[in-house]
Amino acid sequence: MISPDAPPYKGGVSRLVGLLKDGLEHLGHQVTLLHPKFKIKEFKFSIIPFRHYSNSYDLIHLHGPTPFLSDLTLLIHCKRPIVYTHHAEVCWISGRISKTYTQFHRFLAKKAQAIIVHSDDYKRLFNGTNVTVIQTPCFFKCPEKSNLEQKPDLFTVLFVGQFRPFKGVDVLLKAASMLPKVRFTLVGDGYLKPKFIRDTEDSENVKFLGKVSDDVLVELYKQAHVICLPSVNTTEAYGLVLIEGALHGCVPVASNLIGVRENVSRLQGCLFKPKSYRSLARKIRMLSSKKESWLSVANKSRKAAHDYVSTYPTEYYVKKHEEIFAGVCSQERT
Repeated sequence: MISPDAPPYKGGVSRLVGLLKDGLEHLGHQVTLLHPKFKIKEFKFSIIPFRHYSNSYDLIHLHGPTPFLSDLTLLIHCKRPIVYTHHAEVCWISGRISKTYTQFHRFLAKKAQAIIVHSDDYKRLFNGTNVTVIQTPCFFKCPEKSNLEQKPDLFTVLFVGQFRPFKGVDVLLKAASMLPKVRFTLVGDGYLKPKFIRDTEDSENVKFLGKVSDDVLVELYKQAHVICLPSVNTTEAYGLVLIEGALHGCVPVASNLIGVRENVSRLQGCLFKPKSYRSLARKIRMLSSKKESWLSVANKSRKAAHDYVSTYPTEYYVKKHEEIFAGVCSQERT
């Protein structure tokens, strides 16, 4: 398994590959997980594509796209069985370069024996050819049903994620400046975090937290009214935190991006125009101004999240991968 990230890193891809590795090993399979060790901001460097893999491995499971890592792996190891998981449409350096790269990468990805994506939106990018949608599992169990009216009176918007350019934290903070009566809590770390803290040092309604344990995060979800994903481009492709927050009665509010919009629609949350802090502020203002309106949406989102988690547990995620791997291996033998 070759991935851009791996545990203990807290990103979505990292958590998924960690869960998948553990699940496959529990079923008796041998899994070696490789990932780049050297990172400078958004760039990752590795000799992984140039490694020789012995015949003791039945296949390579590649996660991407990561410029050069996934591209070179697809090129150099094209004669080996490869299952490729396409997590996002990378936005890299500029719009024109990104478009050229994504088209080239999709061409390379079709060299894989099977392609896995996490939404129908992404399946359509490959015209459905040799592509399987596997819904991502939630890392939190369904909590006992609670009375959402017991949440604190102070309306709270929660952000959980990395402080990287594509996450759109600056959009969220600009929206916060327009809503002084709403509290904004931001959880996570990243190289842009010190800048955002300096930019908001005079803001009384913005609070930054570092990495927190899952138990603390659950308590934050229970206190919040909205879980916000303000990402600005398609490097964000799903938004697992939206499901986590919705389980505890947070209304998902996210940018209208491919993949993300499918997740929000399923959770019956709210979409806003990407990069528009005014559009985001309007959605939050609408939810915070009338408790009855927020409560109605929150209850629908919570039910949808509970249904999702019950339908797509971690066992489903691991088993679907095992089925695809087995199919690829049997094709190679014949």
